Amino acid sequence: MTPALHADAQIAFALWVGVSVTVAALLLMAAVLVLRQLAQRRERQHQRAAAFWRGVLADARQAPPAKVPPLTMRDVSGFVDAWNELHDMPGQADDPGMRAVAERAGAAPKLERLLARGSFHDRVMAIIAIGYLRSASSFERLAALIDDASPIISMSAARALMRIDPQRAVQQVVPQIVARHDWVDGGVAQLLSEAEPDIVKDPLCSAALRANDEVASRLVRFLADVSPEAAAEVIRAVLSEPHDEHLLSTCLQVMTDPADLDKVRPLLAHPRWHVRMHAASALGRLGQRHDVEILLPLLADPQWWVRYRTAQAIAHLLGGDEAMLGQLREAQQDRFARDILTQVIAEQTLEITT
Repeated sequence: MTPALHADAQIAFALWVGVSVTVAALLLMAAVLVLRQLAQRRERQHQRAAAFWRGVLADARQAPPAKVPPLTMRDVSGFVDAWNELHDMPGQADDPGMRAVAERAGAAPKLERLLARGSFHDRVMAIIAIGYLRSASSFERLAALIDDASPIISMSAARALMRIDPQRAVQQVVPQIVARHDWVDGGVAQLLSEAEPDIVKDPLCSAALRANDEVASRLVRFLADVSPEAAAEVIRAVLSEPHDEHLLSTCLQVMTDPADLDKVRPLLAHPRWHVRMHAASALGRLGQRHDVEILLPLLADPQWWVRYRTAQAIAHLLGGDEAMLGQLREAQQDRFARDILTQVIAEQTLEITT
């Protein structure tokens, strides 16, 4: 090939490359514009559906309408937004008028289709909506999701199951609470608070008594929120045997039965300062005036927090009597004991004046 022909071929190649790049860029720009238009159209449709169903559902709270249009898959995401939003409002957790609308519109199968095919966000919203719908036919479908790798999916499924059939669901949910460390405590507490205490207290109690100390500590807190009486049984069993300091501290923090204080008093001499601190606080919260005497030695404890909680406990047992606290302070030989009582007396005075 002559140099001239070689140069012409290079120019032609560069020209075709330029044209190809330009065409590709134009096609990409057109695709972006089309996708944007489609996304905007879907968003407008979503907002229209949400506004329509929000109005229908809101009116149904007053009186169920005689006729309800069928729910189409095109409108289901808007329906879900309106449905969940209205149910999240106070006093609307189980409105019969709204449920009648959902049943007449054929919402349950549409929600299951969204759950099977939707995006992650749509799946979570569909699970929540099915829970509010309390659709018994969806129980098995949701039960399969309680083992999902995503803690958001699995916990949402657990909450929905507890709304649909708490008696049946609790047997599956409590083992998951024990096994899943990725379920946040606040979410678990809310899940349990939505159920009747009589339904969840016995499974929780049994699980807490069987669990290791780390898991039992979490379960005792949940149980104390659900049923202090049931929690007292577990706390009594824990304080009767040697256990991890964290579990002991948890029990001391949530205990409410003064009858168990005989198991608390020996813990004032526990080798771990956290346990001594929480034992002093529990005694101050639940004890009697005569318990002041056994608390006095802890005013000289090497740990500041133990001294501080002990001084607060003594002040509480004495009913905030500053004269008595002053006499106790003057009777102490230890400088740290006098200092901590002085601080608590000053705090009480400041609270009174403010």
